Formats: sequence, structure tokens, C-alpha cells
Amino acid sequence: MEIKIIDEILKKSIISRGDTNRIKKLIQKAENGQDITVAFLGGSITQGCNSSIYEKCYVELVYSWFKEKFNNVKVKHINAGVGATGSLIGVHRVAKQVLDLNPDIVFIDFAVNDKEDYFYKVAYESLIRKILSSKSKPAVVEIFMIIEGGINMQEQQIAIGKNYNVPMISYRDVVFDLLTKNEVKWEEISTDEVHPNDTGHKLLSELIINYIESVIDEYKNDNNIEIDDSVLSKECVFGDRYINGIIENYATTNVEKNIGFEKCEDGFQVFKNAWKFVGSKNVAGTLIAEVEGKNVSILYKKSVAETAGKITVKINDEVKNIDTYFKDGWGDYSETEILVEGNEVKKHRVEIEVQNQARDKEVTILGFLVSK
Repeated sequence: MEIKIIDEILKKSIISRGDTNRIKKLIQKAENGQDITVAFLGGSITQGCNSSIYEKCYVELVYSWFKEKFNNVKVKHINAGVGATGSLIGVHRVAKQVLDLNPDIVFIDFAVNDKEDYFYKVAYESLIRKILSSKSKPAVVEIFMIIEGGINMQEQQIAIGKNYNVPMISYRDVVFDLLTKNEVKWEEISTDEVHPNDTGHKLLSELIINYIESVIDEYKNDNNIEIDDSVLSKECVFGDRYINGIIENYATTNVEKNIGFEKCEDGFQVFKNAWKFVGSKNVAGTLIAEVEGKNVSILYKKSVAETAGKITVKINDEVKNIDTYFKDGWGDYSETEILVEGNEVKKHRVEIEVQNQARDKEVTILGFLVSK
């Protein structure tokens, strides 16, 4: 199936054109013969999940267009899509996986992975502020996908996008309108309740390409570029407590006590240098580490394996019980649990105990999300 792209669809997709100066900077850079880097940050849709082949996911289609459009320079791209992750994990991994590579533009896709919880709103705003104020001063384009039934978190993300005047494109609004008018059926553009099929990926890529093409036309008529560098002086909508977040892991954490946990260099997904516990019946494990920061969350592997164990986490005399078993789930993924949030940088003693269950068990601690 192919969806005919008409002006009505293109207009519906643009929530805001936003400040186009940073995209014009990319165009000018390529025009001057300098290489450019295009980055995509998001969840499983960005990762390419459920496209028939990777080359047909929206990231590769948009990347191919950039290469053809700016064929006088080398166009590099970064696919920082990690399945089932939202902006809380995103803001802690973006520096190493995206910003350290000096991107010229970053497309962000977290509208179907984030939730209404306040910390997601703060995490998303922290992410926007972090990217816009980073060394290469990249353009940011927010992308809003859709869950079957029209659900996503674009409303809270739009409020943030408006505050920083960034471009915003809604695949959700286009698809919901087509569904409402019975011009398309959900199963014609999607493989399940959230992931687009090849038709959906192609539609998204065309919405993005159309917008960038319109900025190129704008640049041809007015190539005057003024970069707004006042991002961090703007008042927050929700907050930016995670703006300098990083991920601490086996390689960077001071461990006071370790019983039963082994170094797992491969980790899980993109999260390397993890701690892994594999124990038999009635065998427990202990990991005690010192983590310094204002805010600390634990990052662990949530698993459909029946051997996935339970842990007790103690920090500052507060205790949390976490079950790493994803019963009847669709697959393994990286999950977080907020342990502490504060306004002062402090050293925190984190005590993790693998609960003594009467069965074989596995637990993988991927690290700690820390912001100072």
C-alpha cells in the first residue's frame, strides 16, 4: 500500500515550523563543503523495529535522502534508537551516544515511550535543553508517533517544544486523521499496536523530508542565519534536573562489596559493562556501591526469562523491592527505578541484595543513571 502525500497531510503533520536557523546552518555547512552528521534518538521505532528490512525504516530512508541531497559532502548518521526506552534513559545516554559525535541535527522520538509521570516531563525538557546547548549547537526536531487508538505524550512534549521554538512533526496527527476519515486502516500501516510497517515508515520519512525541503527553499530566499544561544537562560516549563545526567556502570563505579556479581562487558542493548548475577536455588548475592549525585536511578534488565530474580535496593535508609521478571511480556528491555532525587550533590550508598528465592535466578544491573 502507498499513501498519497497531499498538501493537507503535510500541513497536518507540522505542529510548529519552529526556529529554522540551526537547520539552515546545516545546509550552509554542506554548501561550504563540510561534512554533516544527522542523528536520530528514540525507541524501537527509531531502532527500525518491524520494518521488513532495516533499509526501509524511516531513519535509513531519511538518511538516504540526506546523502542524495547533499552529495557534495560526506553525510554521517547516528541511529541511537534503543527499544522500550524513553527520555529518562535518553537524557542520560545522549552525551555518549550522540552529542560526543557533534551532530548537526537530532531527531527525537519519545512520544510513545514516555508517560504522564512528572519525571518524564522533566527528563524530556532536560534532554531538549541538553542537546540545544551542546557543543555543536545542533538543530532539534521533535517527532510524535502514535499508539493504536491515538494515544501518545505529544501534548506535554509540545509544551516543551514551544518554549524552545523547535520544529515539531506529528505522525500521530496525520495517521489519526486518516483513520478517522476511513482513508486507511491501522493494519495497513502498522505491524502491531505501536510499530509502523514499511508503509508507515515511508510515510514518516516523507513528512520529515518535506519539512527539511521547505527549510531548504526558505534558505534559498534568505540565507541569513542567527543562532539563538540563550537556551539555558529560558525559564523551564517543568524542570531540567537531569540535564547533566550520565550512566555510571561497572567501569566507573566505586564498589564497596560484591558477592556473586560478575562483570558483563556485553551488558544488554547499548548498555555495556554491567553486573550480572547467576545463582542457583537458595543462593543470594550482594552489591554495595557508592554513587555521587543529586539524582540516582537504577538501570536494570527486565527479562521474560523465568529465572529473572527479585532484588531489594536500599539507599539512604529507603528500601525498594524490584522484580526483574517481565511475566508474559513481549521481550527483554532496559528498565529504571528512581532511587533518590535531591537538590544537593551527595555520596549515596546503594545496597543491592538478590532475594533468596527457592529457584535458579539471574539479575543484570546495567548501571546507575546519575545527574549532579
